[in-house]
Amino acid sequence: ARPQLTRQFSIASQKTHETLEQIELEVIDMQRVCDGAEQTLQELASPDNLDPKLRNQLAQLHGNANKLLATRIDAILTGDLVSGKDDARAKRKALIQKVEKLIETVEGQVKRFDQMRASA
Repeated sequence: ARPQLTRQFSIASQKTHETLEQIELEVIDMQRVCDGAEQTLQELASPDNLDPKLRNQLAQLHGNANKLLATRIDAILTGDLVSGKDDARAKRKALIQKVEKLIETVEGQVKRFDQMRASA
């Protein structure tokens, strides 16, 4: 039997990867909220049924996503990493793209909500 090769990261790289994984879980939760809001918006039979709590939820989600991007993801530095630099950079870039897309989606949902409310 051949020995199995495993990749070892430095402590700094390991911590960065753990932080990125934790942020990724938060992004997944935010995406679930966004998906739920989308389903609610699509299922509404009439604008009279709009729940103002949904608008507040979307506004809060938008703020949280922006804050996550600005204060947590952008704060992750990969330049000093050696063993996990490329992986961390790729994951950070993918997270930035996911969060930016989420923010755009939520902005669209807020616009739709406001338009539906105006037409009620």
